[in-house]
Amino acid sequence: MSREASSCDYCDLPLPPAWRRAPADGSRYCCFGCRFAAEVTRSRGEEGAANWTLARLGLAIFLTMNVLVFTMALWTPDFYGSDDSSAFGESLRGLFRYTSLVFALPVLLLLGGPLLESAWQTLREGRLTADLLLVVGVAASYLYSVVSVVRGGGPVYFEVGCAVLVLVTLGRWLEATGKLRTTAALEALHRLLPDTARLLVDDEERSVPLSELRVGDVVRVLPGERIPCDGLIRRNSAAVDEQVLTGESQPVLRQAGDPVWAGSLNLDGDLHVEATVACEATALTRMMELIRLARQTKGRHERLADRIAAWFLPAVMLIALAAFVWHGQHDGWDRGVLVGLSVLLIACPCALGLATPLAVWTALGRAARAQVLFRNGEALERLAEVRAVRFDKTGTLTTGTPVVADFFLAPREDRANVLALASALASASTHAHCQAIRNDTAANVERDVVELVEARTIPGRGISARRTDNGDTIYLGSPRWLKELGLSDPRGVESDDDRSRTCLAWGGFVRAEFVLREQTRPEAAEALALLQGQRLDVAVLTGDRAPRARALAREWNVAVEAELLPEDKVAAVERARSAIGAVAMVGDGINDAPALAASDVGVAMGCGVEVARDSASVCLLGNDVRRLPWAIDLARQTVWVIRGNLFWAFAYNLLGVGFACTGRLNPVLASLAMVLSSLFILSNSLRLAAREPEGTAAARTKTWQGEAVS
Repeated sequence: MSREASSCDYCDLPLPPAWRRAPADGSRYCCFGCRFAAEVTRSRGEEGAANWTLARLGLAIFLTMNVLVFTMALWTPDFYGSDDSSAFGESLRGLFRYTSLVFALPVLLLLGGPLLESAWQTLREGRLTADLLLVVGVAASYLYSVVSVVRGGGPVYFEVGCAVLVLVTLGRWLEATGKLRTTAALEALHRLLPDTARLLVDDEERSVPLSELRVGDVVRVLPGERIPCDGLIRRNSAAVDEQVLTGESQPVLRQAGDPVWAGSLNLDGDLHVEATVACEATALTRMMELIRLARQTKGRHERLADRIAAWFLPAVMLIALAAFVWHGQHDGWDRGVLVGLSVLLIACPCALGLATPLAVWTALGRAARAQVLFRNGEALERLAEVRAVRFDKTGTLTTGTPVVADFFLAPREDRANVLALASALASASTHAHCQAIRNDTAANVERDVVELVEARTIPGRGISARRTDNGDTIYLGSPRWLKELGLSDPRGVESDDDRSRTCLAWGGFVRAEFVLREQTRPEAAEALALLQGQRLDVAVLTGDRAPRARALAREWNVAVEAELLPEDKVAAVERARSAIGAVAMVGDGINDAPALAASDVGVAMGCGVEVARDSASVCLLGNDVRRLPWAIDLARQTVWVIRGNLFWAFAYNLLGVGFACTGRLNPVLASLAMVLSSLFILSNSLRLAAREPEGTAAARTKTWQGEAVS
């Protein structure tokens, strides 16, 4: 899978906006810390270079400690005896100054060189980063100190430059490794796919890289191994753990002819699986691509931070130059260098640039571990703002697998003929009611299936087809639809309870009625109560009859709008938005596509192997509806963290730069404050990865994280 050109090659965070086209060659990093971390962690034949990179930091720390010792001696008059103006004292002071120069220059080469390379590389790519500020500040302190040593007078600031380089490098290293934690969810998904597959060719088995698998290849999967591709089982059977894709913790039995998906775990069988799609098009790969695209799409807060960051660096450089000139004219140019350096070092554009993406990425990873996928970061921000939630009933709050509870037959109708027609017509549709009728009639149909042609499905109403033997048009659908068609319902067919009904009609009359019963999900009532506890307006939209809706309203203690067609659900969503505010619509992502698209946030249930559904902004891989209040709580926490990060970044930079301009801040302390500011943003964002949202069922939601990394 190709990496987006606008992301860091180490931590994968988005790169700052470029002011010109970047060169196509070479790796791209968002900061010197990621460049340094990438060199240290590089493997496969480059261990020596990586070890030298890490040793370079250790050597720089040793040399810096020596520079600090000599600097302390320079600023300690008692060290030279009672008369520090003696020839011996002057010689010793000059020796220490040159010794500081000798020890400081290697630090500049060891740590300043890579920093300069990083700054130059980002400039070539058309981006301005904090590395440029650091290079300017450190170079100014070193240059001024070298001039002072050579001319034999004036203060030296070698300890400042060395300490700044060491602190910045350590801070950026910690920052880069912390940023890498935001990609933990995606890396865990990558590890679910094996590197190789057992390819069967002419009954011989050989190991091949996963990228070499083609559609039609047959692979062998032993017990305890991950299935390497989406495909169909051709031999044997096994219990398969599909939790990573479906969110269901219970293994399912898969037999010959059943589909299986890449990344699922074969628990106890010796399977032969035929690949049905290319390795780059599997459900797991699409899921990883969805997460990657979600991280690349910027939300409102991140776009705001980008606009401010575009002028932040030039503004800081101008302020630093103005502070240098002002203090140079009034307090001496050596003092001006220190003040200008402090302004450059205290400024922390990294805090501004990381404030939003770190929080969003951490939240996206945390959500993915709980089988909740966001199509982009903006969907996460919009979910935090919803004020109303509307549910589709079938397949969302109910099991979606109704069964036939009662069957009513019109007088003088042939039961076997009616059942045969109902079975044939129901076989032409994938609707849950049709599946229930087909399953119920299959065991009772004794004659050959009647041949039907020109089958036509009318969404929200039913299905019709024409018999080939006599040309009659057969209808199977809701009583409301049949009444619209003018088909009468003779006495003895229509039932008067609140259960769902599907009628069979032809020749101007309703001939039979199937009464269906569906079970509500055991966690539905708890999820609805949790959403109401979050002060959300909750209602259910269903096409069922009003009596059934009233029964559900009493059971769930929420409003239920009944007898709605797909366009009626869209109108209900729009009414809720006008009266209450932003609306989240929850459905199965197929029949409810119009309502999902019309809502502010569309949430699709049970879309583990169909994560590419275009109508939903949020996908819940499993059918546990309690994940929705969990996700809303996480989204609210994320927006809270984002706003806190942005407030800190703005306040820190405004106050820090202003204080540095007064000349009361040492450059070493300024660099330390800059590092601590970035680490604060980092730690504040990473809290989202560990903290469970309060007041939800998160503690009872199993995830695949622990198993995936084992």
